[in-house]
Amino acid sequence: MSVTAQELVPLATMKLHLRVDDDTEDALIELYAESALAWAQWYCDNPALEAVDSYPASFKAALLLLIGHSYANREAVVTGTIATNLPMAVETLLWSSRNFRGRTKESET
Repeated sequence: MSVTAQELVPLATMKLHLRVDDDTEDALIELYAESALAWAQWYCDNPALEAVDSYPASFKAALLLLIGHSYANREAVVTGTIATNLPMAVETLLWSSRNFRGRTKESET
């Protein structure tokens, strides 16, 4: 089963997080959301994350942070600013969803 970003976090919630009030950027937000989901799934590499109800709230919160980052930083290069990672950010939120056992779904059956 393939899960979409909007099944995990509705577009209305994404827009609330981004503080977007109109529909003009919906397609862009949806693109960022699918990209965020693909990266988070790759990072976690967890075959147990297959149904919508198997994704914890921390995973969904991490998606919002990734979507917000893509929305706010639309270019590959930023000049004239200092950037830093925030504590308790994306990797921390995804940590509990990571697969550290190296098991696949097939090996568990």
